[in-house]
Amino acid sequence: MSFTNDVKEDLINISSEDISISMAEVEAMIRLSSEISIIGDFKISTTFSSMSILRRFIKLLKLKYKMEYEIESRVVNRLDNRQLFTVNIRNCKNMIEDFKLLYIKQFEDYNDEEIKAYLRGAFLVKGSVNDPHSKNSHLEISSSNDNEIILIQKMMNSFELNSRISKRKSTYISYIKSKQAIGDFLYLIGVSAKMEYYEDAIITKEIMATAKRSINLDLANQKKTNEASVEQLKVIEYIEYNYPLEKLDPKLLMVMKVRKENKEASLSELLDIIHENYDKELTKSGLNHRFRRLKEIMEEFKNKDL
Repeated sequence: MSFTNDVKEDLINISSEDISISMAEVEAMIRLSSEISIIGDFKISTTFSSMSILRRFIKLLKLKYKMEYEIESRVVNRLDNRQLFTVNIRNCKNMIEDFKLLYIKQFEDYNDEEIKAYLRGAFLVKGSVNDPHSKNSHLEISSSNDNEIILIQKMMNSFELNSRISKRKSTYISYIKSKQAIGDFLYLIGVSAKMEYYEDAIITKEIMATAKRSINLDLANQKKTNEASVEQLKVIEYIEYNYPLEKLDPKLLMVMKVRKENKEASLSELLDIIHENYDKELTKSGLNHRFRRLKEIMEEFKNKDL
């Protein structure tokens, strides 16, 4: 089972006795996944990819309405026997009028709890979310109606989720990419059992990313150390073979000795050795200055020969 289906199974088990909140969830399901007929007997035909979501839809509607309905099913993919289920609700003029289904609803028509329920209903029928262990983070709700997606985006962003809109062929999508925002969205719509799995996966990914950055930084620092050491050893070798060492400052001779004996040591490690054995007062900038002075001596001597 996919992570999306796991999340939806979690949401299906949410209990709701509050009529206005339940109806906000139902309204989202109808608006995003229904065909409405006002010719003859008023009819709402709502399609679901899951019988368990359909059962929740009927259960919530029954909190307020007595209905005439029938359920149809059809196979949409013979390879995996995937089915769609449609509930046809007849003689439902009062329902169409109550939900104002023939009109464009506004964000201001809902309070915060109704918004959460509306987003829950929208996600149940038209939502998907990547498994948190996957490479990319992505949560989306889709609709063929641009007005509905604009409303959903406003609802998401009322909780600062930074939702954006895109179009995929004839479908409009409100989506979230941030791992943190996706977690906040799932929490807002009532996901509970799968939140621990989501949070554990995100924490694991963050730890691995931090460890990887640390390793890369260590490798980069080691590379810089090696390059600096090679250059310093070349300078030392040149001076030893070409420059009269008796003219060198003993402090420079000491640095040359320590570097030759510790070819792979970093500057900090060299300084620790010097502090322990030679000069407790030498600073890192002072050690750097001595290496620069050795290089200057080499270059001055080369230029003199020219």
